[in-house]
Amino acid sequence: MSLKAIVIADMEGVSGIGTDRVSWVNCHMEDWESLGRDRMTADVVAATRGALAGGAEAVNIFDFHDTGDSIRLEALPTGATLRGIFDYLVPFGGLDRDHDVLLLVGAHAKAAPSASDPGPAIFPHTVHAPIADLRYGGRSVGEIGMMAGLFGTLGVPLGLVTGDRAACEEARALCPAVESVPVKERLADGSERLLPEDEARALIASRAEAAVRDAARKAPVTFPTPLRLELTLRRPEMTSFELPPYMDRVDETTVGAWALSAFHALLSFYEGFQPCYMPVVRRLEEEDTRWIESLKARYPSVDWSGRAFYAARQRAGLALRPGCWTAEARREAEALMERWACPDLRKEDHG
Repeated sequence: MSLKAIVIADMEGVSGIGTDRVSWVNCHMEDWESLGRDRMTADVVAATRGALAGGAEAVNIFDFHDTGDSIRLEALPTGATLRGIFDYLVPFGGLDRDHDVLLLVGAHAKAAPSASDPGPAIFPHTVHAPIADLRYGGRSVGEIGMMAGLFGTLGVPLGLVTGDRAACEEARALCPAVESVPVKERLADGSERLLPEDEARALIASRAEAAVRDAARKAPVTFPTPLRLELTLRRPEMTSFELPPYMDRVDETTVGAWALSAFHALLSFYEGFQPCYMPVVRRLEEEDTRWIESLKARYPSVDWSGRAFYAARQRAGLALRPGCWTAEARREAEALMERWACPDLRKEDHG
């Protein structure tokens, strides 16, 4: 019997990249090109070689990170095919049931409750910064749950997850039998511990091999159907769009809809929810960007993006992305900037 594996790869959960190397995951920037792409590619190659050793005759790979061009095609082994998630009329439109096991490489944990506090995870988010939570049938899910549910609808089990420890724990809570490789973790004191990259990739290859060998004994991840999909955004303003007929308002930050399955829920998110809220989000991002630039002009002695002031914003819960700045957060940031502009007052923000 021929086996076919599918790899969905992201960058935030790959080995060798911690929070202090965030520039490595920013697509089309210098560090991404010279550092990030190589590491993501190396993790994907390790998983692919493991899958092939485990009996897969073919491995289809999807680059799910941002613009979808982080994996170096020339580095992939024979038997691997790189495909584009958004090469179709709808995301993942080229998928069918002709796969035997799903491998998630470089996965990250779902969105943290606070937009500025990652909690126990490294780079946690669900799709992007505006999302505070996504629920399938009342269960909070991130991209791991979205992918596992999508493929579970097609009868394809989740075999492997690699990423930070929080992502692996999230996957095991959803699918206890999944093989997992925690390549890094955020510790209680906020520091991070990363496995040596060679060690991490050896583990990825070994557990990818085991995932493929055991694929026939793994059950797909399923959700109740019909499936209630609810999306909570970071600010009430983000839901200030006119609701289409299939969507309802749950509260000031949450909208919902019904889907036939987890497969349809994912399509509904990308083709139904995103087109509604993203125009509002882009407007808020532009407003926040103008406000940040005005702060920089008002306090030129404070380096907004500098490591020291960014750390101070993190400690104050103010390390927010444009679009996520509430009125209260703005007031707190302005007060912080004012203190930092005065050397005598700045000392209280160092900790």
